[in-house]
Amino acid sequence: MQVKAFLPRRPRVEMIPLIDMFFLLLVFFIFGVFSMTLQQGLIVDLPKAETSVSTAKEDVVTISLPAEGGLFINRLPVALKSLAATLRQHSMPRESMVVINADRQVPHGTVMAVLDAVRSAGLQRVSFQTAETGS
Repeated sequence: MQVKAFLPRRPRVEMIPLIDMFFLLLVFFIFGVFSMTLQQGLIVDLPKAETSVSTAKEDVVTISLPAEGGLFINRLPVALKSLAATLRQHSMPRESMVVINADRQVPHGTVMAVLDAVRSAGLQRVSFQTAETGS
């Protein structure tokens, strides 16, 4: 029996595993960026809604009403009486979205007073933050 001599092969770069690794790195970077996004509102116990949708992050102002009381614009405390003036001072465009992030324990009258102050500041795009039913 004749045995062939060992001829070393030229090394080569396999493209398919290389492409897989680049996609894996891309996925890690995407999830890393999502975890680093700035949450502008306070954490509250949101009411549930069947038609709940998440808002886009264009010009969004978040007004939070926690169950313990208080009023916050993007995590900064504000008095209810000065809410409209504070929103006017921010000099936001009229197309800005205002998200009201109210805890389910907050009285309805307080939420409506906040809504009235937002509208008196000249902002008309208002959304109420809710949790999805399946959560």
